[in-house]
Amino acid sequence: MKLHNLIMPVFAVALTLTSCSESFLDREPTDALSDSKFWKSEKDADEALTGCYHQLYSPYRPEEMWFWDTASDNAFCYHNNKDYRAIGNGSMASSGVSVHNYFTYGQIRTCNEYLKRENTIAFSSEEKRQQYRAEVRMIRVMSLFFRVQCYGDFPFSEDVYETIDESRVPRVSKDKLLDFCHSELKDIIQYLPAKAEAGRITSGAAKAYLVRLDMYMHNYAEAAQVAKEIMQSGLYAMPKLTYEQSFLKANQYNSEVILSFEHNKAGGFGMWVSEFFPNSYGGWSSVVPTQSLLNTYETRNGLTIDEDPTYDARNPFVNRDPRLRATILYPGQVWDKYADTKNYPHGYPSIEKGSGDYWSDADNATHTGMNFKKFYSDPSEFGDIFSCDRNFPILRYAEVLLSYAEAKIELGQIDASVYDAINQVRHRAGMPNVDETKYNTQETLRTLVRRERRVEFAYEGLRRFDLQRWGIMDKCMPETIYHMNGTISNTINAEGDHDVDIAPYGSDIEEVRHFTKGKNELLPVPQTVIDVNPLITQNPNY
Repeated sequence: MKLHNLIMPVFAVALTLTSCSESFLDREPTDALSDSKFWKSEKDADEALTGCYHQLYSPYRPEEMWFWDTASDNAFCYHNNKDYRAIGNGSMASSGVSVHNYFTYGQIRTCNEYLKRENTIAFSSEEKRQQYRAEVRMIRVMSLFFRVQCYGDFPFSEDVYETIDESRVPRVSKDKLLDFCHSELKDIIQYLPAKAEAGRITSGAAKAYLVRLDMYMHNYAEAAQVAKEIMQSGLYAMPKLTYEQSFLKANQYNSEVILSFEHNKAGGFGMWVSEFFPNSYGGWSSVVPTQSLLNTYETRNGLTIDEDPTYDARNPFVNRDPRLRATILYPGQVWDKYADTKNYPHGYPSIEKGSGDYWSDADNATHTGMNFKKFYSDPSEFGDIFSCDRNFPILRYAEVLLSYAEAKIELGQIDASVYDAINQVRHRAGMPNVDETKYNTQETLRTLVRRERRVEFAYEGLRRFDLQRWGIMDKCMPETIYHMNGTISNTINAEGDHDVDIAPYGSDIEEVRHFTKGKNELLPVPQTVIDVNPLITQNPNY
């Protein structure tokens, strides 16, 4: 693998990322310089550090994380030119992952180069030098951990290779890489500030990412301890906003956001959010919810749909967890342009044949009868959905709370703090407290917290890796994707939407997903990588 050719030197890309006007990442572009002229001043360090932050672009930008939900049972991608569909249905092949090849080293090498070169810079203080180094080290951990989740073993080194021959190294074991990530995070916390400019890594962010890593490694005792430290810090809180309001662009710096990926159209760093909108907006419906995700939301009574006698499978969108309506655009929903009764008398018309949004009307129509709307529930915030921007919350306080609760549950330490952590998340959503008489054992609480994670983080790209760490991918991934059919009535319900009559799911199948245990938990290593570096081995059963 030509590691030395995979990226430009840090200083050449240092200013390709900009962010919001209040953010550290706002920097004016300058021309690239050679090593002999760079790595001299703090200004050089600022630019190089910004270049390292740019490495979070993949996968932590919103449009990429949204696609990652299609690699789980949460969402479906119809378009075959998107390799996420192959990941979702288990048809991945080593020769067919060219678009989404994460078996690359550029991000890690960028960080390695900073850490190797910055010693020639005379910083104003050693504290500042160590802070910058800590930020770069965490960015490297974030890039490496994602690759471990995707591939398992990975060819990692802290060196900066100068020749092709040097770069031909074998994969390092997953366990060693996880241990490295863990030790890095534990060490860098001391060098990071508690507060920083928008988009910069703080000690709280490092702790929150350590909690995520600990949960993946099943280090539940430390996860609970570190999560509790974050909870007691007073730096973060569930915002006094509804779930839908929490994800508006206007509120993207609310009190639960611990670290976000900064997206800035003004700095030439925009996004094409229209790809995720319905066909009638000119969108592609590229990522759409599954029936499985829909069925996971409780009713407003705090009961599952199987438990609540008021639930009507033929009119399934009424009296549900408010996170459902805030996350999913479903048939009959009155939203944005679908509030125009002249043109859309039945709200979102996705199950009305000939509407343009019915699955067989166009390739760009939703193929499940639903679309996502979380993160852009108010399209007017963007002006032009074909060229816009918004941040993405990489780490949220809700994850800290639910990880704390899950860790305590797995440790068998079920106490009032477990219920309180879960209830804080549910209260923001507008849901009732956990029924402690019903959820009072490790098994029942495990089921609850896993369901809570699924609906709380739907459309945030975390689901696949939750299934992976829980060891239940083979139970959840093989699912059938159905077309939703039925009729929409003139009756307006308590949600403010139109009642529907959804036909039972039967033979109207879009796709049958498969999953091979011992294979599809990981992505295949691209054959092009193996061709360049024979020391790289393929993952099992590919």
